[in-house]
Amino acid sequence: MKRILLISYYFPPSGGAGVQRILKFARYLPEHGWWPTILTVDPNYAAYPAIDTSLLVEIPQEIEIVHTRAWDPFSLYGHIQGKKRTEVIEAGYIQEDSGLKSIARWLRGNVFLPDARIGWFPFASRAAHRLLRKKRFDAIMSTGPPHSGHLVGLVAHRVSRLPWVVDMRDPWVEIYYADQMYEGGIARKIQTHLERKVLRTATAVISVSRHVGNGLRKRVPVQHYETIPNGFDPADIPKDASPQAPKGQAFILGYIGTYTLRIHSDVLVSVLQQLQTIVPVEVHFVGKVSVEALEAYRVKGILVKAIGYLPHGEAVGYMQSADVLLLSLPCLQNSGSAGIVTGKVFEYMSVRRPILAVGPVEGDLAEILKYVEAGCVFEPHDYEGMFTFLNECLGSRGNTWPINETALAEYERPRLTGQLARLLDRIHSRRNP
Repeated sequence: MKRILLISYYFPPSGGAGVQRILKFARYLPEHGWWPTILTVDPNYAAYPAIDTSLLVEIPQEIEIVHTRAWDPFSLYGHIQGKKRTEVIEAGYIQEDSGLKSIARWLRGNVFLPDARIGWFPFASRAAHRLLRKKRFDAIMSTGPPHSGHLVGLVAHRVSRLPWVVDMRDPWVEIYYADQMYEGGIARKIQTHLERKVLRTATAVISVSRHVGNGLRKRVPVQHYETIPNGFDPADIPKDASPQAPKGQAFILGYIGTYTLRIHSDVLVSVLQQLQTIVPVEVHFVGKVSVEALEAYRVKGILVKAIGYLPHGEAVGYMQSADVLLLSLPCLQNSGSAGIVTGKVFEYMSVRRPILAVGPVEGDLAEILKYVEAGCVFEPHDYEGMFTFLNECLGSRGNTWPINETALAEYERPRLTGQLARLLDRIHSRRNP
């Protein structure tokens, strides 16, 4: 069996959507002839957005996981605020502005480059060097964000000359929240240089959507590119669906993930106000949600429930209890949202509940939802379209949503891991004809 070194800052017990991709690759690669070793951060030194120890059981016990120390800028930020480090990591997802937070954002965008996890780089690089001297590997793969992990991959590739796959879960230079970091011209040049160095050096580059891949290749010539989307694991879907609320009870719109004013739609709130003249409406948030976003619903008379973060299995189960699942993308200029395909959309589809997405009607997300027949995407100002869709969902409430099962099966994690394994086989065979 061939061996691969997987480099990822986020790995269980880290929770959240970002960890699912690398976790499932690690879980299913051995079925395709590749045995992984994981290089990640020690949880005691990590800055995780959430903890989900339930994910640990998915890792085969025989897989070696190498943990390293890291220096975390959140620690300094917490010291200045007089808060514990864990409190500051949590506060990093609160959206209100303050003088101190503005300074922290500026430091993040102009000093901690390429990202706030750069403090992991020296420790992980040394650990990678030691691993590659001690053991035989056939390939290397790094995943990001954080893109600091790709700098670790670059070092590992240079010292070993092994084939190296760069997995871009999100853009780098064109990441949608860059404008919130007050990024200056010098920082922009540094980020562009680092991105170009990584992508040009990599043996192969993969990304989660066609638009993201097109953007990367327009800026940087890469040796080989493939799109391997995110997906869902059939093993994660509860066998017994939660019963749907009978007609007359509250119509539930569910959102799983992080929700802030940046992805909020006032028009959707107006639509829910109108729907509420027909049936009681509730919006349930599972995950992190800003106080301002909650208030934007409450002031308009919409009942909201903030459930908080749930372990992954429970979150998937909660999806099944919603009448409609909400997806919302940030509004960006120059079609910047077209390549955003949040990882949860695939799990949304897998529980076979209708999906209302707010975002660009031309883009990867719209294409996927249309292909799988899983729901509809509406521009943020499309009041009539959103109301008509929700009213139709109300009329068919309690029925199974008619998903295109053949299309949905293409996004199963074991199958997508097979696509990655075939790519690894090709680049390995070219090195070892």
